[in-house]
Amino acid sequence: MIAWQSELHNVEELVEIPGRPGLLLQRVPEEVREGLTEEGQRHIRRAALTEIRFVAEAGETQVTLASYVAPSRVQIYYGDYWVEDRTIGEQPETLTLAARDPRFQFDSPWREGVPRRSFGPVWRILVHGGEVHLLELSGASLRPPREEEKPALRYLAYGTSITFGGSVSSPDATYVAQAAWRLGLDPLNLGVPGAAHCEPAIAAHIAGRQDWDIATLCLSVNMLNQGVTAEEFEARAGAMVREIASAHPGKPVLCIGLFSGFPDLGYTWPGRDVRATSEAYRRTLRAIAQDPAFPNVGYADGSELLDDWRGLSHDLLHPGTHGMVRIGERLAERMRPMLPQARER
Repeated sequence: MIAWQSELHNVEELVEIPGRPGLLLQRVPEEVREGLTEEGQRHIRRAALTEIRFVAEAGETQVTLASYVAPSRVQIYYGDYWVEDRTIGEQPETLTLAARDPRFQFDSPWREGVPRRSFGPVWRILVHGGEVHLLELSGASLRPPREEEKPALRYLAYGTSITFGGSVSSPDATYVAQAAWRLGLDPLNLGVPGAAHCEPAIAAHIAGRQDWDIATLCLSVNMLNQGVTAEEFEARAGAMVREIASAHPGKPVLCIGLFSGFPDLGYTWPGRDVRATSEAYRRTLRAIAQDPAFPNVGYADGSELLDDWRGLSHDLLHPGTHGMVRIGERLAERMRPMLPQARER
């Protein structure tokens, strides 16, 4: 989305919320949000690898943000290079960015298997965690980044709070960001904490989008923990995978089975009526992904991506930073041979 002479990445709609200044940076259109569960409707409003991107050729730029429901972590990057971490809350906070000498944006020494520079001299403000509102963006000589100043390919990820990255120390440590960084991809994060239920609304939304080149669908410990049987999971996950894969037969879709976690030990979340096992879900998703009618669909076992239980956080469900980095590393290895050729710019 282009607004304020900038690109709002992983933003599909700007929403006015009564009683709050500015506009909410929402990851899906409102009509899609309304098709999710009640919990999903809340959490899809939270920022996940959402970025404000612009090129400032002179002077200072001021960006004023506020975060509701939960604080948000903010990372400032100049092109591929980290600048600063901040945390914002409900009190509006203004970030002041001074124009940089473009000579400091350079192609890093390149070796085989490592992406060349992904971004040009683009200011990137990553926001992640809460419901982030943009109140002001002003400066001299602002413009959105050009296509050649961004990665050529986009990676869309759908899944649970693990995909969202709710337990990591910084946005760029999520497995989505880690895999994208290793492959030189531009990530679109549609993780929905506690509410990845393969609803028809989100399946149709992903199938209808033309702005991604490879997708992962991490399906779905939320359904397991909330009493969805393996048979119902097969119906709902299968419908989602088939709709997306058939709408984009030339694009790879990688299904990710459940990561290692407490369900593998026979534990259940307190008060939950679990009606299937982790392995039943993994077998079901593998069978869906191996349907010969959809050769563009693949499968990755989450218990192999997270192959060291020390990568989990204390709840034995959400990976911590070490676990996220490990997943991103191994996922990138799995995705690399699936990547299409870069689009013509």
